[in-house]
Amino acid sequence: MHEPLLTPMKWHLHKMARRGWRAICSKLYQDRNTDPSHSIIIAGTARSGTTWLADLIASQMPARIMFEPFHSELVPGFREFNYFRYMRPGLENQALLAFVRRVLTGQIRNSWIDRQVETLRPQWRVIKEIRACLFLRWMHDRFPEVPMVFIIRHPCAVVASRIRLNWNPNNDIEPFLVQQHLLDDFLGDHLPAIRKASTDAEKHAIIWCVSNLVPLWQFRDAPLHVMFYENLCQHPEAEIPNLFRAIGRPYTDTVFKYARRPSTTTRMQSAVVKGIDPTASWRRELSGDAIKRVLGIVKEFGLAHLYGDADLPQQKTANFREMTHGR
Repeated sequence: MHEPLLTPMKWHLHKMARRGWRAICSKLYQDRNTDPSHSIIIAGTARSGTTWLADLIASQMPARIMFEPFHSELVPGFREFNYFRYMRPGLENQALLAFVRRVLTGQIRNSWIDRQVETLRPQWRVIKEIRACLFLRWMHDRFPEVPMVFIIRHPCAVVASRIRLNWNPNNDIEPFLVQQHLLDDFLGDHLPAIRKASTDAEKHAIIWCVSNLVPLWQFRDAPLHVMFYENLCQHPEAEIPNLFRAIGRPYTDTVFKYARRPSTTTRMQSAVVKGIDPTASWRRELSGDAIKRVLGIVKEFGLAHLYGDADLPQQKTANFREMTHGR
């Protein structure tokens, strides 16, 4: 059992204080450095630790956290694009390129994007994103100077968290199925499994698989710093130096304090706030049948080598060349 980080009242007050400061900063900050190389992208599927990781990095530099700028329902400039946009690396799209450039140069202000700004004069941008997994390689090829970090969390942990929040998985699966290039490149062989999925656990597992499969495959021959959530939780002293080396930034020992602090999107009922080991708490929430179904979907998508049947990743970094579904 882990010790609770904060009492419920202290955690509530902590979140309220940060929310108040963010309300001020989101209106008054001045993001004047338009060099894309001063942006860092933190990507992963929803509930995988992207907010926590962005907080940790931003704690070590004067950074503007940009919260999910590629949300087609809440960011007006992105509404013309698909929710969970997929892009083949070699295709050109001038409209998407223009929007991405606005994000990477900080020339976009929006109440949704700026909800987590905590500095008035940022020199860096930490872009936390859960809907850009399917065009990360496309962005990398056009802005190779922008460091990217991709975080992976156990599929059962992600599924349990999404179910706890009562998210409707159909809302995320439907955007996958209307993109013909995505079907042709990755999902065609998996359509029977997708259509057969009947439980929420299976459907959430499909979202996890698609969100991880595409970037892992597309970056098999290009640099991408991949982190496992569980390794960062259990071995921050080993993971954090590698992380900051990958993004080319220094850090101080204060980063280890931030590594133990939950993000502000962490709910009161979450394992990390209650003092429960967050790397295995999903076993208390999912039934044996649900776990079996989730892992079955993961195996179908060729990603079983990442975790197998264990709570922890089976390797320190994702091995792109072990992908079983060649393209």
